[in-house]
Amino acid sequence: MRKRVLVAAAAAVTLVTGLTACSSSKSSDSGGSNPGSTSATSGTIKIGILTDLTGPASSGFVTTEKGIKAYVNALNAAGGVNGQKISYVMGDSTSTAAGALTVTQKMVQSDKVFAIVEVSTVAYGAQPYLLKQGIPMIGGGFDSLLWTDPKQTNLFDSVGVTNYSKVPLAEGQFFKSQGVTKCGAIGYESSVSSATSVKAFNKSCTIAGLQSAFTQNVPFGSTDMGAVALKIKAAGVDGLFYSTVPNTAFALNAALRQLGVTLKVASLPTGYGGDLLESSAAVTAAQGDFFTTVGLPAEANTAATQKRAADLAAVGVTGPPTFAEQHAYIGVSAFVAGLKAAGANPSREKFSTALRAVNDFDGDGLLAPQKVSFSDFDPAQVCNYYVQLEGSTFKNVTGSPFCAGVVPLTS
Repeated sequence: MRKRVLVAAAAAVTLVTGLTACSSSKSSDSGGSNPGSTSATSGTIKIGILTDLTGPASSGFVTTEKGIKAYVNALNAAGGVNGQKISYVMGDSTSTAAGALTVTQKMVQSDKVFAIVEVSTVAYGAQPYLLKQGIPMIGGGFDSLLWTDPKQTNLFDSVGVTNYSKVPLAEGQFFKSQGVTKCGAIGYESSVSSATSVKAFNKSCTIAGLQSAFTQNVPFGSTDMGAVALKIKAAGVDGLFYSTVPNTAFALNAALRQLGVTLKVASLPTGYGGDLLESSAAVTAAQGDFFTTVGLPAEANTAATQKRAADLAAVGVTGPPTFAEQHAYIGVSAFVAGLKAAGANPSREKFSTALRAVNDFDGDGLLAPQKVSFSDFDPAQVCNYYVQLEGSTFKNVTGSPFCAGVVPLTS
């Protein structure tokens, strides 16, 4: 999967739901504690969950705990790992870097957590403190470019590092497979990652033999897309890559339809999940759109996705997992991989050393066919997992995941 929009994830489901967060820094009912926390020596290992429960990013992360709880409950019911069970405490960043630091310090100093699992747009705010303290942080790595830096020795990207200076060839190959001849891309002028992803996509298209016919970056969150739609129509674009939040994408979809433009591909990096399906307006706005997912979507119907679905159902999730649920579930899976590699009662240092040596992590099968190496900060291959919204259901795309190599963006 290609984590192309660091900031966009914050509002990935803003249009889809009107949910607001109602809790912060609360402990799970799994029981137990880990006094001292520098070594996992008690019967229960406590982790801190850093996520955005309130503030402007919260609408995309109110479901984070569902993904955490689903994995933790299933793991503990099966006996835990190395004879120890896991408990967790939720930490609310308030969608700010300062808030991320404050709640992380609380989780470490007061709650005595052993490590941090993050599903947050502002985890970078806590990183200097965690690095200094030698506390591992595991997560999706979509908040900043810190995850690409080997000097950040406590960071572990659970879905594989995204090198934003590289072009993922899989994107252009996917558009070509859908019959696209002229590519277009739209991003945000204020987001380095968004603007860079637009450039990388255009190059991926040209390498695939397609024409790059349109590019524009707009103010973050834009929904007045009439003028942009006119330009896209004039350029003859039939495949559009959105490096934006769904609000912007859905507004442009509507403007293009009013102009009679039919795209062969409209591809969004976020928005997939049961929360979109709960909104009739979002379902209408997203008809025919393609979405990338965090690893295998539920619609792939593999043994791994079936287990995730069963674990999520046990905590009340019956539809496809949201962006936050997907990242949360895989994030805990990566933490457990480190515990298994480190053996019983590891110190933080031993845990980090052991997890860094893991080179075949597949998220309990959810990242297949990828194998994540936690020591690889420049992966040679990228896999994109695609679904398409048809009616009121997502459909797995034939040939997905699309896996291919990368080339330098500036060559």
